[in-house]
Amino acid sequence: MEEKVRATVYTPTKKPHSRKGKGFSLGEVREAGLSIHEAKRLGVPIDKRRRTLHPQNVERLKEDYGVVVPLTEIKGVGEVAERKLKETDIMDAYDLAHADLSDLSKKIRRSKKTLQKWQAEARKLLKK
Repeated sequence: MEEKVRATVYTPTKKPHSRKGKGFSLGEVREAGLSIHEAKRLGVPIDKRRRTLHPQNVERLKEDYGVVVPLTEIKGVGEVAERKLKETDIMDAYDLAHADLSDLSKKIRRSKKTLQKWQAEARKLLKK
């Protein structure tokens, strides 16, 4: 079983020490380049009560989840295609790169060849 990524927090005592927290603060999530919606979709634990922003937590988020590449960055994907892909739960380039194209072509009514081009472009963007 894969262990969840946990935030590091500091106890508010005379001798502060670090411990594992319930989740990352909203500021840490935003600083890492993720929206709250994307973080929830990726399964990032969020603690709305926390107000602190620790640099090590931001770095941990960047390492584990990276920056999300929007669908419109993919060559050939416009606003209409993006909307259709999002209706089928393809939210970003990562989702498209790992999608089953035969089912997807039927759902959004695009040729499999076009989807293969988009998928190759998405994979290339993710490797950058």
